[in-house]
Amino acid sequence: MTFEEYRAQDACGLAELVRAGEVKATELLDIAIARCEEVNPQLGAVVYKRYEQAHAEARKQASAREQVSAPAHAEVDTLGPHGAAGPHSSALRGLPLLVKDLALHVSDTSMSSGSRSYTGFVSSYDSIAVERIRAAGLLILGKTNVPEFGLTPYTEPRALGPARNPWNTDHTPGGSSGGSGAAVAAGIVPLATASDGGGSIRIPASCCGLFGLKPSRGRVPLATEGWGGGVVEGCLSRSVRDTAAYLDVVAGPAAGDFFPTSKALFTGALEQAPPQGLRIGFSTAHPLAEFGAEVHTDCQAAVLDAMKLATALGHTVEEIQLPWTSRLYEHDFLPVVVSSTAVEAAEAERLQGRRLRSGELEPNTRLMVEMGKALRANAYAAALQRWNATARAFGALHQTYDLICLPTLAEPPATIGRFDSPAAEEMLIRTATRLGLTGMLMRFGLIKEMARRIFRYMPFTPPANMTGAPAASLPLGVSASGLPIGVQFMAPIGADELLLSFAAQVENARPWFDRVPS
Repeated sequence: MTFEEYRAQDACGLAELVRAGEVKATELLDIAIARCEEVNPQLGAVVYKRYEQAHAEARKQASAREQVSAPAHAEVDTLGPHGAAGPHSSALRGLPLLVKDLALHVSDTSMSSGSRSYTGFVSSYDSIAVERIRAAGLLILGKTNVPEFGLTPYTEPRALGPARNPWNTDHTPGGSSGGSGAAVAAGIVPLATASDGGGSIRIPASCCGLFGLKPSRGRVPLATEGWGGGVVEGCLSRSVRDTAAYLDVVAGPAAGDFFPTSKALFTGALEQAPPQGLRIGFSTAHPLAEFGAEVHTDCQAAVLDAMKLATALGHTVEEIQLPWTSRLYEHDFLPVVVSSTAVEAAEAERLQGRRLRSGELEPNTRLMVEMGKALRANAYAAALQRWNATARAFGALHQTYDLICLPTLAEPPATIGRFDSPAAEEMLIRTATRLGLTGMLMRFGLIKEMARRIFRYMPFTPPANMTGAPAASLPLGVSASGLPIGVQFMAPIGADELLLSFAAQVENARPWFDRVPS
């Protein structure tokens, strides 16, 4: 198999070739490794490689297939260590996969979470999702680049260097799953794991021309509750069916889950008739317009074009007013993020068995840690109450509209270094955190201004994390300079199957699979 033949197939297609005996899993691994070695020096997508381990696992898998009878092997394929996924869990067997290097442990493999605080750390166990990935027969090739603790919508960790966009390496592939997005877009692997606490699946999908679905809260189990329950696991892929197949592998109940979960198969949504007559509310208004923020004309055009397509497919569209204000970011979302960042720093200390040293955290991360430590418990609880109020507001909106359509980002992919703090500001942050004066930065409004810089760029993704609702970025737009632009659709919480079915309908009407960077 040539690289061109490899890239011409999605993950499900490649796995079908493996099942049919037309290609060996080791051949796919060799192609993925060769592609990684070719493009990764320019992209910085993959930060830890486990080529030899992946090959050993492929050989072990092949040996097991030869030794087990067909009926018994079918039984093995359907069972996971946590009751995962059911009869479709073998749909991706033999496929090379990359794992996002953020709080996902792969045994005997380094983990950094994009931070110097994890220097030298090697995981001693597999996370639940990784156990299920292995049980389904996927082969973990390595781990992908992330910003420190997954905190930004771009991937430029000082510990490991930036990930770059294959469409134009002067631009970001997004974040925090930027390495995964770059790797899939560049054709290293057909899909890679991702996670989303404020848009970290959908933002790289938008920047890299991929499909990215943030599932409903609770559909995929997590070992820890990240960001007040806002973080969910998923993947980045080039086709809707690949995402559905992957979610069938990792979804399903696990012991100790906070939430009841559906046992329905995500792929089942693609076996149903396409949805008819949906009511879709859309908006291109920037939630931070009061501060002079605007949605880029290319991003507005992508939404309006998507609404024309939806109308042609028989759906009803209507412009709506967004059910949130600028206070959502600074007063509701940010307190939960800074509190969780303090917890993540403490977790790094626990895993390393020592206190963090000076300079191991980037200045902005250290600032967020100190803010999180200083935040009062009642302020955190009040923020979560406002999350609930936001969920109720969206629930009321979904009484009228089946789906809500928004830009994924307010702008096309940002240039590398766009969000770097000015030198004087960084010096002020270093001094204030060293002297315990972070409260002064808050009183003078610096922290709010820093937050607004980020939220001007990514105002549309956090609400789905706060509400727990499923949301997906579809690669439907292109900027004037040829960069991908995603269009986001949100569904009511638990309506993942509706969202997948609609996405497949759009994909069929306007295919995007063959649109890849040169």
